[in-house]
Amino acid sequence: MKISEIGEFGFIDAVKEGTLFNPSSVVVGIGDDGAVYKTTEGMEQIAVIDTMVEGSHFIIGKTASWFDVGYKAVASNLSDIAAMGGIPTHIVLSTAIPTDMEMADLTALYEGMKDICKTYGVNIIGGDTVLSKGALVITVAAFGEVESGKAICRSGAKPGDVVAVSHTIGDSAGGLDVLLHGIDGYTHLKKAHQFPTPQIQLGRALVAYRAHSLNDISDGLASESNEIAKASGVDLILDKEAIPCSEELRQWAQSVQKDIYAYVFNGGEDYELIFTMAPDDFEALRREYPYVTAIGQARAGKGQVYVRHEGKTSVLQPTGWNHFHR
Repeated sequence: MKISEIGEFGFIDAVKEGTLFNPSSVVVGIGDDGAVYKTTEGMEQIAVIDTMVEGSHFIIGKTASWFDVGYKAVASNLSDIAAMGGIPTHIVLSTAIPTDMEMADLTALYEGMKDICKTYGVNIIGGDTVLSKGALVITVAAFGEVESGKAICRSGAKPGDVVAVSHTIGDSAGGLDVLLHGIDGYTHLKKAHQFPTPQIQLGRALVAYRAHSLNDISDGLASESNEIAKASGVDLILDKEAIPCSEELRQWAQSVQKDIYAYVFNGGEDYELIFTMAPDDFEALRREYPYVTAIGQARAGKGQVYVRHEGKTSVLQPTGWNHFHR
């Protein structure tokens, strides 16, 4: 059955069940002109939005299934909330749907969204569906909250801070490359690309351990580190060999004879975190969260990023994923 056969309201009726995973904060959910939800006393609200376009952000049957797309559309937004140190609470979504799309595929898309929302206790409280004469377009707006005055921005890095990242970097870009090549194996890289994990728990810990600046790695480490440096008005000095890379990424880069740091600096969609904080606070954090790695230092400067490698220092330009670059 195609979406054109069931219509907008039939589709809404088919997917609106199982959309509230923390109903105590929802007054009015799906089915009215607008959603109404309660906020928590003493908390400030966070709002983020992201769009994915078929053929640009994913290729069905090659880089993703419809379930994967739904999951990742939400994950990218939850990662933005994690990058502010926040707790995600609700999403609303808008979907532009081709009339010839199969209802089973559309249901799978929404099941992917529901799956990750259930994992993190995030409510789906509304949205919109429209006709697309081309590819499918999905836009997710997510909302969250953080203690008043505690949101961590890109602009707070201080000279003397440790620069650190979570887990390993470049895996998603490597996974995309593997998928585009149609190669078997490399399950870690493929999972990193198709099912990224928003670092919400770490974001909350960074609030508790007084991190000074924070960003999620959605457009590549080069781009995100430059955003912190520029916004904070400090220089970041990164030690190239200290940047954590997975063994699978090393194996893949070697097999295709590609510089591993092309994935690390320019790949994007890792949805890991890059942050800066005082050295003593970082050591305290690392005792509780051993999967964070120091990769450099912040110093007084003019908003540049430098990379040290084998005794030489060079400027790291803000290259990476850019939606308007051809």
